[in-house]
Amino acid sequence: MPTVPRHPVQAQRFVLLDGLRGVAALFIIQRHATDLLGDDLPSSYLGVDLFFGLSGFVLAHAYGAALADGRMSALAFMKARLLRLYPLYGLALFLMASYFLVLWAAGLPTPLDDLHRPIDPTELSIAVLTGLLFVPAPFSLTLNGALFLVHPAWSLFNELLANLVYGVWGVRWSPKRTLVVIGVAAVVLVISAAEFGRLHAGFRWSEMHAGMARVFFSFFVGVLIYRFRERIPAIPPLAAFGCLLFVIVVLAFPTPKSLRAYFDLAVVFCGWPVLLSLASSCTPDRVTGRLCAFLGTASYAVYVLHVPMLAWTELLLPQIKDDRFMPYAGLLFVAALTVACWGLTVSLDQPLQRFIKRRGRRLAPAAAE
Repeated sequence: MPTVPRHPVQAQRFVLLDGLRGVAALFIIQRHATDLLGDDLPSSYLGVDLFFGLSGFVLAHAYGAALADGRMSALAFMKARLLRLYPLYGLALFLMASYFLVLWAAGLPTPLDDLHRPIDPTELSIAVLTGLLFVPAPFSLTLNGALFLVHPAWSLFNELLANLVYGVWGVRWSPKRTLVVIGVAAVVLVISAAEFGRLHAGFRWSEMHAGMARVFFSFFVGVLIYRFRERIPAIPPLAAFGCLLFVIVVLAFPTPKSLRAYFDLAVVFCGWPVLLSLASSCTPDRVTGRLCAFLGTASYAVYVLHVPMLAWTELLLPQIKDDRFMPYAGLLFVAALTVACWGLTVSLDQPLQRFIKRRGRRLAPAAAE
């Protein structure tokens, strides 16, 4: 009697990976909501590297076979990726653009830049245009010190480039060739860690090499882990809690400045790959699974919308930044944002994604005729 494979490709959902992504997204909020929650946690930015590894694994699962055997073209893959990211990103761009327009009309400086400079309408127009095209601005914006009006979009842009390389070439690379790419990215990561003293880099032009190395290393490590997932033994459901706790401990770890570069490299080179390997082979219990599913559903919306929602909240409710309310106002904001993002995903983004897929299937036969 033939055995049933432990990883059925089409039916399996890696629920624990959803939970890891959701926890990391919450720590990214904390990093940007310091007025409400206090000083940012020194290692929280490493959640982005975890996102990249999870993305490589999940996209290899969802699209790898179809790309490898020609059932899906690289162009169709990139179109699917853009359509997946763009609706909520477009909403975030609208919220950020309208926020800066209100500041400009009221004669208020930007609170998102350390120098609190006045709003330049020409710069804002350029930022909106490049944002609509999902490409970085040609200069670091004085609006927020980044390359995108929607600050987290720097990582989405870098990931799309990695997606393009994967769709065109990487999906057919041998493990050895994939390891070569990972090795080159690792060298650049070491150089970047020495240059910046940490791996918190990639959102300005002078740091683009670090951002690219971060995404190419972790993304293709995720792809490689997926290819060899059958060799990873299953671990008990109780370990799911340990995986989630590991993410919390790493992202909250008070790393001394003198050791930060070494800590970052150890997490990216070893910590996240081992975690991803173990978590992909763990099916959590029902309660933990529901929590993971909830956090995973909300995670992308949380990541892309938390900066504009935070900006608007602090503009409309300036008293929320009173030190007397810290960190309770921040915790309430995080909870409300997460619930709202879950609802927005379930009620708007997921139905829209299903509509896009149905319409794509209907148009495909017509285009072939």
